[in-house]
Amino acid sequence: MRILFVTNEYPTEDIPGAGPCIRQQQHALEALGYDVDVLYIDRMASKLNYLKAALRVFWLAQIKRRYDVIHAHYGYICALTARMQFRIPVVVTFRGSDVLRNREKPLSWLLARMIDRSIVMTEEMKQALGRRDALVLPYGIDLDLFKPHSQAEARRELGLPPDAPLILFPYDPQRALKRFYLVEQAAAILKQEFPDLQVVAIHQQPHEQVARYMNACDAMALVSTREGAPMAIREAMACNLPIVSVDVGDVASVIKGTEGCYIVQPDPEDIAAKMALILRSRRRSNGRRVAETMGLLPTAAKVAAIYDRLVRQEAQHGLFTENHAGPDEEPA
Repeated sequence: MRILFVTNEYPTEDIPGAGPCIRQQQHALEALGYDVDVLYIDRMASKLNYLKAALRVFWLAQIKRRYDVIHAHYGYICALTARMQFRIPVVVTFRGSDVLRNREKPLSWLLARMIDRSIVMTEEMKQALGRRDALVLPYGIDLDLFKPHSQAEARRELGLPPDAPLILFPYDPQRALKRFYLVEQAAAILKQEFPDLQVVAIHQQPHEQVARYMNACDAMALVSTREGAPMAIREAMACNLPIVSVDVGDVASVIKGTEGCYIVQPDPEDIAAKMALILRSRRRSNGRRVAETMGLLPTAAKVAAIYDRLVRQEAQHGLFTENHAGPDEEPA
């Protein structure tokens, strides 16, 4: 079976941290025996690349019919690009902002009614999309890469101070919705007790580096205004990295009952208070036990089941059409 991924995020040499979960799902599906090609839309180079991608999809799917299923990762424009043909089933993974952000939600809502199957990250997104048949299925995590490792060794590899308390912020501090200022304000409070504390902000790092940072740091902070099913939370759980997060996306349900993980208000005092509990103990969490259920292959197998069902339906429809010719026609 041949699958075409359509996405505007994919790891490259220039931006190795863009959409690694999409590449991982590609590789997991290939391990299950599927042939997966990727049509990467470089939106940063030019918005015209969306038009070029739409024409490419039309040629490959509508004219050549080279693929069995087209799978768009992200609603909005990627889903629209994948739907620029009507011969091949379309699956769309809606990832968060495409459903939860007011600017993008109307088009995603409309496209969800023009495609064959929707995948969403959370129940909140399912409700917002208004498709009761949408499958709630966050991306899987690479449990071989994200696993507990020596903190001292990780700090040596990254050139980080061996003893200073380190808080990881795995996002671009310049992105307003990530609210880095809350972490900075909490850190200022914490430095009264932990004067050598550092906040380590990383983004667009290769996935291997992200795993090292998660093992090197003492805690991770997530204070975004909006999230779907943040991969950083799952990956931190797999590394037994303690987490302090606001109640956003599915974070509360993922970390529920995990030692050293806390849900806080978007308030520097509350963030600092929970971080202090972690930094005083310097103990790791027990999140790995939860993360073990979120691996790549089980997730990919559920996606593959969608593909198989759609292709069977297409085949049955074709057989039905072939064997039910009109009164003035003969079956081919």
